[in-house]
Amino acid sequence: MSQEDLKIVIALARTYNQLFGQIEQHLRRFKLTTSEFGVLEFLYHKGEQPTQVIAEKILVTSGTVTYIIDKLSRKALVARRGCEEDKRITYVSLTEAGWQLIDSVFKEHENFLDDLLGSFETTKKEELITLLIELQQHMKGVSNA
Repeated sequence: MSQEDLKIVIALARTYNQLFGQIEQHLRRFKLTTSEFGVLEFLYHKGEQPTQVIAEKILVTSGTVTYIIDKLSRKALVARRGCEEDKRITYVSLTEAGWQLIDSVFKEHENFLDDLLGSFETTKKEELITLLIELQQHMKGVSNA
């Protein structure tokens, strides 16, 4: 391993920890975890979804997403509906309280991220996104070899 490889890993890990630490702290104001926010935000933008699709999109296991949905259901923020054609599938949607919460939280979250990342130049953001996507694609190719 080269020194640059090690520095990349350390820089990514520190950046991830700092970014998500600040996001977690921000979301605590709304009594939400980042995973709960992820589910609410996904449903907010995509509408009712099968549990498995939610798990794939917010990058958690099906067991974890079930736990998160249970917590959101107890808070009356989401509702479940069984699929009539396939009993193995459960759909999840926002309740009215869920819509109201995520609508206000998401706007504040956008402002929070703008404050957090807004001074970073747009061209540098685009370059970083491109580089991270290239890194992901490279790692997929290496892991599939």
